[in-house]
Amino acid sequence: MQNEIQSAVGFAHAKPEKAEELGALLVSFAERSRAEQGCLGSWINQDAEDPNLFVFYEIWATREDLEAHLAQPYMKEFLAGRDAYLAKELEVRPLHLTGTPGPAAEPADPAEMNQRYLDAYAARDIDAIMAVYAPGAAAVWEPGKAVSGAEHRAAVVEFLKLEPRLSAKVAESYVVGDTAALVVDWSIEVPSKPEMTGTGRGLDVLKKNARGEWRYVITNPFGSL
Repeated sequence: MQNEIQSAVGFAHAKPEKAEELGALLVSFAERSRAEQGCLGSWINQDAEDPNLFVFYEIWATREDLEAHLAQPYMKEFLAGRDAYLAKELEVRPLHLTGTPGPAAEPADPAEMNQRYLDAYAARDIDAIMAVYAPGAAAVWEPGKAVSGAEHRAAVVEFLKLEPRLSAKVAESYVVGDTAALVVDWSIEVPSKPEMTGTGRGLDVLKKNARGEWRYVITNPFGSL
């Protein structure tokens, strides 16, 4: 039986005078894609020898998710006007995952995602931080206000500039099927902004995606029980 996961690799040859602009545009598209339903990954690469060649790779949980992505207004606008950026026609090769995906180095216990989250923050690795979240996940940054997608990423980027020191321990873990709830005791120290230093008990919700990976769908440090 063929795996439902959809993927594609594409090659975009930019006009030399448009290479920088196209590269920035494709990176922004990848960031937006990662916030969409069913996106399991989206990456942009620049050829090591040809700075005008960009290679992108995307993975989607289902064909319906991929089709919904291609129907997004920003994608339709780009595809309609792509000749302004490209020296030759955009080349896209649809791929199908063959066989059964091998075991990934993913936590079997959703509570272990807490350490991955902490490690990413300690490394100041924005991509690793965002990778622990499911597309469209909500993060509560102040009581009653949640952010997601590009707004969430931008908030994390700004927060990392403050050099926060974060620690957290899972106090309780509840799993029902592909959904988990974690009660987390946390503390944070922000030397440059003492008013942000403090402790609390939060509530995080995770779900398993189509690849069997646990990902946060809600992180709420103010969601104490």
